[in-house]
Amino acid sequence: MTAKQGTASAKNYTVVGKTLEDINADMMKKGPPDPNDKKRFSGSCLGDLELKIASGDFDFKTTDGSSPIEVTATLKGGTIACNTTTTMPKLASDKDLSVDAKKEWKRFLSKVQVHEDGHADSYFKLAKTISDDLNTISGKGTGKDEKTAQVAAAKDLTTQISTKLSVTNSLSQQIKDDAKAYDAKTKHGATQGAVLDTSIT
Repeated sequence: MTAKQGTASAKNYTVVGKTLEDINADMMKKGPPDPNDKKRFSGSCLGDLELKIASGDFDFKTTDGSSPIEVTATLKGGTIACNTTTTMPKLASDKDLSVDAKKEWKRFLSKVQVHEDGHADSYFKLAKTISDDLNTISGKGTGKDEKTAQVAAAKDLTTQISTKLSVTNSLSQQIKDDAKAYDAKTKHGATQGAVLDTSIT
């Protein structure tokens, strides 16, 4: 089982305003809602973890001298793909902004991007942690022959993985928890400079 970077898509929403204060107000009306507290922010990075385990991803080891035959199953393959969707604001026109305001808008955008990229990095670290954890699980099965025991062992391992990733600890819940922790640590990007200085005119 390994973690891998999946799809990374980006989209924009258009904001308007003659001043930074106007633009900021428009962002707060149109910006993407946070998946945890439902408030709107200037940008977002949503994550999705996609687990894939195929029949060829199991490794089987038969216990010597066992009767009935006992087999232990572990993962030798499989992937957790980390997919992300980043949403950023796009200014319809900066023609009414002063030189200083244009400079501040560019600075702000770059810092929002840093914050959202940090979400994506954190999601991928989470995917790696989960894949490492799943690699430590093993399933056991017995049967009249090796093939029957292997099927039983694979089923046991699959059940254990499903239980581990049950509702309260589902991949989607872990993503939400990760986003919440990162936003708490960075104050939704404020500690990274992702706050528009609306006092600049």
